[in-house]
Amino acid sequence: MRVLVLVLALVLPRAALGLEFDPSSWMNATRDRALGALTLPGSHDSATQYLSPKLQPGRAGQLPRWVDDAVRLAESIGVPADQLVRRWARAQSARVGAQLRLGARYVDLRSGWDGDEGVWRAHHALEGQAVDEILEEVKVFLVEQPSEVVIVELSHFYGDPSESAVERLATAATEIFGDMLAPYPGDARAALYDAQLGKDYVDVNHRAIVVFEDANVGKRFKLWPRETLTNTYADSDDARAMAAFNRDVVAAFNEKSFRDDALLKLSWTLTPQASTVVRSLNIFEKNPKSLLELASSRANPPLRDFAADAALHACSLAHIVVVDDFDHSSVVDVVLASNVHGMFPKGACAWSAAALASER
Repeated sequence: MRVLVLVLALVLPRAALGLEFDPSSWMNATRDRALGALTLPGSHDSATQYLSPKLQPGRAGQLPRWVDDAVRLAESIGVPADQLVRRWARAQSARVGAQLRLGARYVDLRSGWDGDEGVWRAHHALEGQAVDEILEEVKVFLVEQPSEVVIVELSHFYGDPSESAVERLATAATEIFGDMLAPYPGDARAALYDAQLGKDYVDVNHRAIVVFEDANVGKRFKLWPRETLTNTYADSDDARAMAAFNRDVVAAFNEKSFRDDALLKLSWTLTPQASTVVRSLNIFEKNPKSLLELASSRANPPLRDFAADAALHACSLAHIVVVDDFDHSSVVDVVLASNVHGMFPKGACAWSAAALASER
């Protein structure tokens, strides 16, 4: 019966079932759970609602593969290159603070060093908002909502930053969050799978978990290492291929052998290719014209059915599920419905490697 209720909750909007909750404080109902027993909604390339005309920090080889083609196409048709690039680089339409109030508890903050300005900035093909401003948004949310915990992943340190520049970023994170920063305890398994959200994080006000790409600097500042998270993504602009990839990810996550010293992140996202950008300019075909449109029309709609099918097969999704166009997606409904049921036992998933192999 619990699985049937879960499937209905996944397929139908919560209002249709008479289920209501405050997305800004949903963790209040999960105080007795460990982080490793929860699924968190999150956003991909979280801080890209604003992108400037300036290319992201770093070497040309660090740009997304489709950017060069987009620039050449723009020049050939007389469109400002940054406008076309921005269409396919903006993964979110809402600011990070708004996403958190809508239920997000994971922030994907790709941070590049702009050496000309001496500023760390969010980036995805183009430069965005200053990182310290985004961290301040997270802090404001945590102050507003004392029951909530947020994971912030600082990664993609492009721009060839010196060690002192990386230390500057770590300093900003520790100073902005202050006493709310959850220091890395050294034992990831215990911290993620044994510690309770309420007693061990909320009640001691350690509610900002910062995952930091640079292990050496991060260790000195007691930030969490990048190995805290296991990242996955399909690298495809085809929704069926992405769903098939994520089915394999879910199957592996539900095996008894899955490592229990990290959190798995499932990326329910489509990745632009050069051909995606080219097709977007074809006026005779109805193709997505931007990454946000690709997410809203092709990536996000199948998420409910995917999650419901997983539940029918006794498969837990992941610890974190991220999407593009977060504020127009169903990811919060999907994830919180899954949390009401809780994780399925490891080994129970009918999408196991053996079952998938027999289907093929």
